[in-house]
Amino acid sequence: MFWRIDTTSEQTLADQLAAQVRRAVTTGQVEPGERLPSARELAAMLDINLHTVLRAYQALRDEGVLELRRGRGATIAANAAATRSSVTATSKNFRPNSS
Repeated sequence: MFWRIDTTSEQTLADQLAAQVRRAVTTGQVEPGERLPSARELAAMLDINLHTVLRAYQALRDEGVLELRRGRGATIAANAAATRSSVTATSKNFRPNSS
């Protein structure tokens, strides 16, 4: 999965990350059981704060999109495919700033 953040966007970085995962789920780009980078790895890749990634991952966990397990990282939830329709409306709110 390709990660992109826009530091000039009005949308928080955590919201941008969460929206990208939601979009990947809705389009079938990621499948249930697929592992995402650990929060520490993703923060290092994007050069952002670890807590920003954790905030995004926790929001996705609360929505039922991700399963978080200490020491095992984040995986797409088994029922994520079933929640695709409910996630679709939310993912459409993400509009990267094109400036």
